[in-house]
Amino acid sequence: MQSVTDKSIVLKLNRLWMPTGFARVDKSIVDMVSGVAQAIAIDYEIVNDEPDYDQVKSMTALDWDDWIALPVRSWELAIHSPSITIRVPTVLVAREFAEMPIRKFHGKPNSFAVWLRDKGIDQYTGRKLQEQDASMDHVVPYSRGGRNEWDNVALTDKSINFRKGSHLNSEVGLRLIRKPTAPAPVPASSLIGTIRHPSWKAFLQHQK
Repeated sequence: MQSVTDKSIVLKLNRLWMPTGFARVDKSIVDMVSGVAQAIAIDYEIVNDEPDYDQVKSMTALDWDDWIALPVRSWELAIHSPSITIRVPTVLVAREFAEMPIRKFHGKPNSFAVWLRDKGIDQYTGRKLQEQDASMDHVVPYSRGGRNEWDNVALTDKSINFRKGSHLNSEVGLRLIRKPTAPAPVPASSLIGTIRHPSWKAFLQHQK
């Protein structure tokens, strides 16, 4: 079973509280202990003894010494040692870093990068896909001489990809809605993807 310290559930913010990425819990704790970052303690409205993550009451950035003094509430993840129980940080803010990193796509395409480039849109039907239903189609299949290059991959529904198999698009009546190309550089915030912890909602209102 994966330890909570190995989970990538910590949202990273720059000094301006803008999302820049995410990290594992253990790496985030190292950043806190070294003074590079602070964790954000968030208080919510409580409904039926549970936090309403859509109703934030307050946010406070805390250093490590203040953080470990916080109580661990029933709905929160915790790290245990023989002498102390610590609330798991899930949102971290950099003390000095104020930039928004720009990510460039190098090398061969992968499923996640193609999902981002095509904005989750099926490139044959124009339909918005759920991540679990999407796949990376090689427009010209390997068996027909196609390569794993940006101009030969497109996002599509798994069922369409399965039906297409090793055929060319013209052989199965498929037509791309746009020509695939290498994606332009994007802000790191666009690579965060789905929300991995409910506390992220206050910073990623556009995500699902």
